[in-house]
Amino acid sequence: MQIDNREEAQDLCDRLEATIPFSVRPTKQLLKTMIEGGNKASLDDVFTVDWVKYSGDVGGISCAFEYSKGGERYAVSLTHLKIDPEHPLAEEVVTYQNRRIQRIKLQDMGGFGANLLANTNQSKRPKSRGFGKK
Repeated sequence: MQIDNREEAQDLCDRLEATIPFSVRPTKQLLKTMIEGGNKASLDDVFTVDWVKYSGDVGGISCAFEYSKGGERYAVSLTHLKIDPEHPLAEEVVTYQNRRIQRIKLQDMGGFGANLLANTNQSKRPKSRGFGKK
C-alpha cells in the first residue's frame, strides 16, 4: 500500500520550502525522543524550520531545525511537528499529516479491512489561531 500520493506530497513540500523559515512545535512523540536524548525541551518550545525535503514514501516530508537550548540539529518527519496554525499552508499540512498517519496505521494492520479503510475521508479540524494566541 502506498502511503503518499507522490505528486501531492512533493507539491506540498515545494510550497512549504518556499515559506522557510516557519515555526513549529514538537508533538509528544518528538518531545519524548528529545528528552531521552538529554534535552530539556517542552511542548511549548517553538522551533524554526530551515530545511524541507520530500524523502519518498518511507519518510514523507522531512523538516530540519536547530534546538537552540541544546545546540542540536534535528531532521524529523513533518508528522512529528505541529505547524503554526497561522501558517498559510497549515490546513493542508494537517490534512497531509492526518492522511499519512492513518495510512501508516492501516499499513501496519494489513489485510482486507485495511484496504477497505484506506479510502476513508479525514475529518477536518477547526481552525485555531497562531501559537500562544487565543
